Amino acid sequence: MSELVDLFRTKAEDLIASINRAGGLKATVEALRKQMEVSDRRRAVARAKADIKRTHEQITDMVTAVGLQVVALHEAKKLQVAELDPLCSQIVELRSTVRELETDLARLEAEAEAAVARDAGDHCRACGKPIQPGLRFCPHCGVTLAPPAPTCPHCSSPVRAQAKFCSRCGRPIDGAAGSA
Repeated sequence: MSELVDLFRTKAEDLIASINRAGGLKATVEALRKQMEVSDRRRAVARAKADIKRTHEQITDMVTAVGLQVVALHEAKKLQVAELDPLCSQIVELRSTVRELETDLARLEAEAEAAVARDAGDHCRACGKPIQPGLRFCPHCGVTLAPPAPTCPHCSSPVRAQAKFCSRCGRPIDGAAGSA
């Protein structure tokens, strides 16, 4: 037991000696106090920056709300401030442009979907000419066509070639895989 006490005493003396080498306990406490003050100042600066940012965001929201109200008054022909009329007219024109662009986008998306459906449908992958479903060879260029995917005779879902049951409806394929 005395060995343990001696070891503890030695460690404590070493700790006190290292504190004294660094300027003593008072200097160590003073250094810690200064570090805490610096940390407190940094936290205060971060809080102030966050408050400023939040206030700027509130200003932006309020300016947007005022702008929307002014444009609404302009459209209702109730705006009495001539200096704002040109800006409001530009916003109205931009809204019209956005509607036109959205209409064009919808048309382009519909065309793209139709092209994908057309390309995936009954056209030869080599020459692009229309073909009848179920053919093994293109009547226009003679390329070998992919065999039709087997389907369930009950629900028309695609099935694997060797499947005995449909994974969608669960009914037996009965050797009829491939027929629609």
